[in-house]
Amino acid sequence: MMQRTPAQPVKSFWQRYKIQITSAGFAILIWFLVVSNGIYDYEITVPVETPLLQPYYVITNDLPQHARIKIRGQGLALMTFKLFREGRLELNVEWKPGEGIIYPRIQDIVLGSGAHSISVLQIVEPLEIPLFIEETSSRILPVKHRITIKPLPGYTVVGDVRLDPDQVTVRGAHSLLQNLEAIDTAELLLQKVRNSLRDNIALISPLPQKVYLQPSEVHFQAEIQKLMERRLDQIMVGVRNLPSGYRAIVLPASLSLVAEGGVNIISELGARDIVAYIDYSRQQDSSGAQFPAYLVPVENVRYRDISPKLFKILLERE
Repeated sequence: MMQRTPAQPVKSFWQRYKIQITSAGFAILIWFLVVSNGIYDYEITVPVETPLLQPYYVITNDLPQHARIKIRGQGLALMTFKLFREGRLELNVEWKPGEGIIYPRIQDIVLGSGAHSISVLQIVEPLEIPLFIEETSSRILPVKHRITIKPLPGYTVVGDVRLDPDQVTVRGAHSLLQNLEAIDTAELLLQKVRNSLRDNIALISPLPQKVYLQPSEVHFQAEIQKLMERRLDQIMVGVRNLPSGYRAIVLPASLSLVAEGGVNIISELGARDIVAYIDYSRQQDSSGAQFPAYLVPVENVRYRDISPKLFKILLERE
C-alpha cells in the first residue's frame, strides 16, 4: 500500500516572486536617481495673467489664455513643477489709448518660489499679442430681472418683482457700452412659493472682464398672498366724449364682474373703487348701436366674467 505524501503549503505571491520584485524595485530606483539628476528641456503651458483693471483704460480685444514656454532643469525639479504648475506669463502693458502689440519676454515669465533650479529658455507662443486699449466711460442703466416665481396653487404674486437698486453704474469702453440698454440679473426659478420673498441676486455683466458693474448684485422682493376672488355688482357705467350739449343715459346702468388678486387687496375692494366707462367717440353713428364698456385698471387686480358686454346709450339735450 502506497504511503501518501503530506500536502505542501501554498506559497504567497510575495514568497514566489520576491526576488523578481526586489530586482525590479532596485532597477526603478536606479532609473529614477539617474533621471532625476539629469538636466532636461521641457515644454509646458502656463496661464496668461490678465492685467489689473485700470481706472481710466480698458483692453477691448480678447487676450490669449495660455502661453507655451520651454524650460530647463533637473529631472526631479521638472517633475515637481509639472505636477504643481506654479507659473504664469505677466503681460507688460503700456496704458495708452489705441492699437499696439505686446512682445512677451522671458523675464515676464514667473515660475513661482518653488522653481529656483528651473530656467526659462524661450517663449514658444505667442510671440506677439495684439492690443486694443480704449478710455473708459460709464453709464447708468436699468436692471432687468430674470426671476420666475411659481406660487403654490391658491397663492399669487402681487405686483412685479421689486429691485433695489433698480439702476446700476456700468463702466467700460465707450464702444462696448453704447449699445447696452439694460443689465440682467442671474436667472432664478422659484417654485411652490407661499411666502413673500426677500433676497440678493447677482448681476450678469454682458462682457465679463471688460464691462464692470457697480454694485455687482441687487436686492429683490416679491409679495406672495393667498389668491382671492370676489364678485362685485352695481358698478356704475359712465360715458365719456359725448357731443357738446348732450347728456347720456346708459342701459343698463351698471355691470358686474369677478375680481381676482391677493387677499389683502380683494378683501378691501368695493364696487366704487372700479371705474367703468363707455367712450362715445369710438362709434359716431349711434343709432341703435350698442357700446362696449372699458375698465380702468386697478393695480394687481384681474377681471373676468364681466356682464353685460354691451350697453345702449340714450342721448338727451341738457
